[in-house]
Amino acid sequence: EEDIAMSCSSEATESDRHVHEHGHDGHVCDGHCEHGHDHGEHEKPDEWEEPSLFAYIDLEQCRLLNAQQESADVVLKHPSRLTDRSTWVESDVDEELIVHVQFASAVCVRKICLLGGEEDSCPREMHVWINREDIDFDNARDVPFTQRMEVPNDHRHLIDYKTKYAHFQNVHSLTLFFPSNYGAETTKIYALGFKGDATEYKRHIVEAVYESKPMLQDHKT
Repeated sequence: EEDIAMSCSSEATESDRHVHEHGHDGHVCDGHCEHGHDHGEHEKPDEWEEPSLFAYIDLEQCRLLNAQQESADVVLKHPSRLTDRSTWVESDVDEELIVHVQFASAVCVRKICLLGGEEDSCPREMHVWINREDIDFDNARDVPFTQRMEVPNDHRHLIDYKTKYAHFQNVHSLTLFFPSNYGAETTKIYALGFKGDATEYKRHIVEAVYESKPMLQDHKT
């Protein structure tokens, strides 16, 4: 197992490690800053300039909590479908929502892409954990998260959120908790995507599995 373990730490430059840790009057920017100037912490992508991790997602092992939909493939979309609004995930009994993303092999996550819902149903913030499959509504507010990101009330644009890359190495799973929105009864998300790096050693194995294994959305009518 040692020779196939994920290691992307050598790719993390000093700027990667500190991109989220510059403060203004004691404020630490952790995904979205409201200072009236752009820190590059989130951006509107014109194209996937960094590798998509979609091929490494094990969709059958992903799950949604407090969602009206049953399958996570309605929101975990191929890069070419990230602006497609024909499917989405929406919370059920209240505005809280959890999305658990399982990867087929370890990856390093650089950015999380999100396209939120309209009419104030866009999530207000996103709490992210790596490699914590036990997160649910009973402990989500108590377990320290890996990173918290503020999400603007924007349903028109797909936005990239930079991770604290040094903390997103050797990622086997991500758990995303959306505790609130901008005032709607339910929270709605049209798309989630991920950009980052994977080991060259494992890449050909995962791509072979991805090519041979049909995805759920390929069979929707």
